[in-house]
Amino acid sequence: MTDVTFLSPSRLATYADCQRKFDYEYIQKVNTPEKTRLYLNQGRAYHGTIEVVCEATSPEDDAQLIYDRAVEAFPEQWREHIDPDEYASSAHQEYQRLENLEAIKTFFDPDGGHGIDHARQSIATEKWLECVENGLGLRGRADNILRTDEGLHVIDYKRNLNDVITSYTASVLEDHLNGTDHDPKRVRNAFQAATYIEGVKQSDLYEDGMNVRFSFYGLLNRTSFESTPDGYEISVRGYPRDTTDIYEEYHDTIWNLLRRAHEGITSGSHDPDPFPLIHDEACPDCTFREMCVESLTEGVQR
Repeated sequence: MTDVTFLSPSRLATYADCQRKFDYEYIQKVNTPEKTRLYLNQGRAYHGTIEVVCEATSPEDDAQLIYDRAVEAFPEQWREHIDPDEYASSAHQEYQRLENLEAIKTFFDPDGGHGIDHARQSIATEKWLECVENGLGLRGRADNILRTDEGLHVIDYKRNLNDVITSYTASVLEDHLNGTDHDPKRVRNAFQAATYIEGVKQSDLYEDGMNVRFSFYGLLNRTSFESTPDGYEISVRGYPRDTTDIYEEYHDTIWNLLRRAHEGITSGSHDPDPFPLIHDEACPDCTFREMCVESLTEGVQR
């Protein structure tokens, strides 16, 4: 495999979003105005909590013990990853701390929380997976890998499932491939599914005949708060989304998208195409748009 180039879903999806954006971000490494790190750091806090709990849990552990372990682990993870200076006020920080704590409590709820099974069934956390398919190398780090009665289930934890691919939106993959639509977020979801499903099949965890599945899990998929005499009460609901069937149904489309992005990256091709569509769909939210010649030229021409 020494001649195989391994690329992550993030790099491939950035290229599928805009080839020039990939050039600026990964090749030229252009500095852009610092984005808020609040949600990134919060993600590290709840990812770290889940990792600590899963690493400490055995299949026979009591649900209440697992819950208590999670509640105990969260404060340390929050202190480690959260920078108070990122917040406009201490009240904002406290609200988001309680919101994320509630997400952990709901996830590891002894009375039916999904996190109980995730912890009991976990056999690896933050594990790097690699695969090679038809000369294309993919590499990604799986948040959690479960050993179930059927086989292996790879989990990717997210804040929420907004814009995550569903069976109703999966047809956009074909539209993205043929250039009639532009949806890099869902393309990235498909790239993640390919990386983790095929990667775990080619790992030391896989045994012949195992069923393999991949899911996203939105820990703060639904949040709400209610005023109380003492302040407020936060409610959080998490939710899983299994995308294995989408991967299987759109297998050829996904791998055609992967091949196009992979070969574009490895060949050093960075000209945005099809640019009119990229300009309409990707440029408005791009941090490089004010320095991008293609974007500025397209805007002037219009």
